[in-house]
Amino acid sequence: MSSVSAQSPSSPGRTTSALDLGRLFPATIFILIANAVTTKVINAFVDQGWAKALAGGLGLSWAFWLSFALCVRLALAEPSRAPRSRDLWLCGACLVAAVVPVSQVAALACTALALVILFDRTQGVHLKASAMVLLAISVQLLWSRLVMLLFLKPIAELDAFLVSLTTGSAVHGNTVQFVDGTRGGMAILEGCTSVQNASIALMLFVAIVRTFRPAPRWSELYMLAGLFGSIVAINIVRLTLMAQNMAMFERLHGDTGWVAINAIITVTALLWAAMSVRREIFD
Repeated sequence: MSSVSAQSPSSPGRTTSALDLGRLFPATIFILIANAVTTKVINAFVDQGWAKALAGGLGLSWAFWLSFALCVRLALAEPSRAPRSRDLWLCGACLVAAVVPVSQVAALACTALALVILFDRTQGVHLKASAMVLLAISVQLLWSRLVMLLFLKPIAELDAFLVSLTTGSAVHGNTVQFVDGTRGGMAILEGCTSVQNASIALMLFVAIVRTFRPAPRWSELYMLAGLFGSIVAINIVRLTLMAQNMAMFERLHGDTGWVAINAIITVTALLWAAMSVRREIFD
């Protein structure tokens, strides 16, 4: 009499062990990013209240949260196998970094984890795609801010110069005189520069494109160039409107203006990403 062996209803390619790469790396990525942004989320609720914090993206942006979710999803899509000792050491080191109560340490660990995965030829395409999104997230959390710390003056002055070209107003360093001629002017600071907005758009673009096309293509660089050009143009238009007068500045620089510019950046990044993967979406 032949016997039939019972099989668990697990999906093909998934191991049933308690510890495998299909769980180890997604959990590590989730813990690292969560640790890197927890302080911002808490401060957003404390300073803004529930309604404004939710509308503004919990202290970050909704583009960030979508990218975060897609990053973890891509890591979960990687077929499972038993982790090697170097995988365990890598994730263990990242978890130690996550315990440190300094958000920048977790963000730096995100960069390190992403680079190690990308340079490891034995890792699968979905895990590498997740690593690319993780790297873009770390750019938004850490490296764009470091760039601003080191090069804020020339970047802000360049934005101010571009605004002065459109308004015809006098410019002094990073300050543009109001168009209506009232006393004072608009100072362009870190949060208003094109670099900060471009880092958000980059993060969302990479997350969407890697979700539909895990393996990168050179043609994506042209789409990224178009995206960055669009973000710079949008930011200059926003700054130009803010430079009209103090009332317009306060309106666009407040919570409503921040929600609006986040929405515009998100839609712009989504459109460029959709154009990049249009064949994967519609075929």
